[in-house]
Amino acid sequence: MPHVQQHRRRLPGSWFRTTTVQSHYRRSPTLIPTAIAIIATATALILLLIILL
Repeated sequence: MPHVQQHRRRLPGSWFRTTTVQSHYRRSPTLIPTAIAIIATATALILLLIILL
């Protein structure tokens, strides 16, 4: 994961206010779609078990 340097960014919903972002490691962009896929699969399996029983 790439390292992000300290920088400033605009606050959501604000044109003028900014905040300082500390240096950090960037999160993997595949994390959220993977979590959604796991939750969807688990929900589908539970629904399938309920329907069959």
